[in-house]
Amino acid sequence: MPDQKVIGPAVVCSGFIKKDNKFLMVFCPRFKVWRVPGGRVEFTETLEQTFLREMKEEIGLDLTEPKFIGWGRDNQYHVRDQHETSRLLMFFYVKINQEPIVDPDEAEEFKWVTIQEMRDEKNKEGALTDFLNKNPNINFE
Repeated sequence: MPDQKVIGPAVVCSGFIKKDNKFLMVFCPRFKVWRVPGGRVEFTETLEQTFLREMKEEIGLDLTEPKFIGWGRDNQYHVRDQHETSRLLMFFYVKINQEPIVDPDEAEEFKWVTIQEMRDEKNKEGALTDFLNKNPNINFE
């Protein structure tokens, strides 16, 4: 992409949301990739506060006791705003029993996948790929 500027770095909190032994992935309209739900840290928020707020906004659930499991980084092209952004994603894990209500402004579509299916997804965000590559034997319990 010629003469584009790189915006960032942005800190994002994202979640491995587990239900019935599968994980929620959403198709992001801003980046046109599959990802786990999440969003940017706002001024004065802790990482956990960001994660909990973003899960309420993106999947309509009030979650508690998220477990921090690691991080990934990437440079991702923002399709809507036509620029590349440098990001550091902080990943959390939480198990749910209820069905999420995925915000259509945040996700064009969603699916439930195994970790192997997530690893095999070709069109996923770079930071998720980075995290999965650094954690080949991650245990979510």
